[in-house]
Amino acid sequence: MLNLMTADLIAKLADLLPIIAGRLIAVIIVLLIWPKLSKFLLGTLKRIMERKKMDPLLESFTMSIVSTLLYIILFFVVIGIAGIKATSLITVLGTAGLAVGLALQGSLSNLAGGVLILFFKPFTKGDYIVGSGIEGTVDKIQILYTTLVTPDNRVVIVPNGQLANNAITNVSQNPIRRLDLIFSVSYDTPIPKVKEVLNKVAREHPAVLQDKPFKIRLSVQNESSLDFVFRVWVKKEDYWDAKFDFTEIVKEEFDKNNIEIPYKKIDIYSK
Repeated sequence: MLNLMTADLIAKLADLLPIIAGRLIAVIIVLLIWPKLSKFLLGTLKRIMERKKMDPLLESFTMSIVSTLLYIILFFVVIGIAGIKATSLITVLGTAGLAVGLALQGSLSNLAGGVLILFFKPFTKGDYIVGSGIEGTVDKIQILYTTLVTPDNRVVIVPNGQLANNAITNVSQNPIRRLDLIFSVSYDTPIPKVKEVLNKVAREHPAVLQDKPFKIRLSVQNESSLDFVFRVWVKKEDYWDAKFDFTEIVKEEFDKNNIEIPYKKIDIYSK
């Protein structure tokens, strides 16, 4: 009896082995071909979007969604070749629907955040944004995350939900920016003299927009210094160069005019 059962099992295995081998070979072939097919489809889609001059963020978001869909299709193709019925798998996933929904809650929030960003366009590719403890130049937006590049070339990956649901400052959106600086002088320096020197620096710098009013006024009488506010308007691309220029130029001009930049000091009186 045992010999008959063993022989029957071996016969069934012998019948199944060609089928299993055939399906395994088919799965391997699909897994080898699919990356090349996906690359071709994504490349074609990218060229079409570039010809239509679509928004760069919409382009990267669409590419990310299509890439994800291709992986999902690959998954169902593989399980179909393996002989697993998709309806059975969906039934299992449906049974575990609550657990799956809770697990994907954050991902769905990020997906919705990406859609909101693309719809309302609070920023676009190349904008410098600041907020929620992050900052950098927007590089691309994907299905769940937005990629930023910091000034020192670090890559920051931020969930779309965080950007969509928190306050973000877009530094690059407007073409001009106001540059605010503070310059301190000693108490024995005449106020008109300081204002004259700072006004001269503002008038002569090529980056300053002369059609915009600039403000140079005594702002604070500090403990050991008079602090002057220096506010001028520049193009956004000139902002940082102008900031560094003024820091250097004002020091040189103060030295030429014998204007002291004070150190912090304490007066001690003895009885």
